Amino acid sequence: MKTALAALILSVCTFANAQEIKTAERDLADQVGLINLKAGVTEKQAGAVALFYCERYIGGCGTTDAPVSQGFHWQITPRTGIDGSPDKDKILVGKHSGKVFWGKGPAIDLLSLVSSKEPAPAPVNKGGAKPVLTSASAVKIEFTVSPAGKVSNARFKRSSKDIKCDVRARARVESWKFPPRKTPIQLVTTLGCNR
Repeated sequence: MKTALAALILSVCTFANAQEIKTAERDLADQVGLINLKAGVTEKQAGAVALFYCERYIGGCGTTDAPVSQGFHWQITPRTGIDGSPDKDKILVGKHSGKVFWGKGPAIDLLSLVSSKEPAPAPVNKGGAKPVLTSASAVKIEFTVSPAGKVSNARFKRSSKDIKCDVRARARVESWKFPPRKTPIQLVTTLGCNR
């Protein structure tokens, strides 16, 4: 009986400490799913890719408008600044080429981006905050890990709709330390809160 109870407690504790950490590219790949350039990039895929591009390459970008079909491309208007002004340059996602570009930013190849195999590093510390469960009302946080292994620029990708949960989850992520690396990396994690 004691052995069964100990095994049950151990499995619950393992789950309670678990959090999923993945690269921003892996998170995008999970969002867009299989890309078939012969059939064409779908509107939903183009929207997810444009938002990814906007967040990384367009200063002050907050969101994007819905994709509009324009011949061989999806055209997406990025919204920038506090007032969400439409940018004069559109993000273009090639329906059959998989190329993504914007007037002043770099061109990226969608297939190379979503097929990135770089693994997400794991934190070397437990994070200081109480264990957090992944739940249906989980918070999704994107953050940068510096070459020194420090977390910065932690921002919400999805709220749990519970401000206390969101604040605790962000504090947990900001307390993580990662192994040193050569270049910064963008990571995404999903955490829930004990109720």
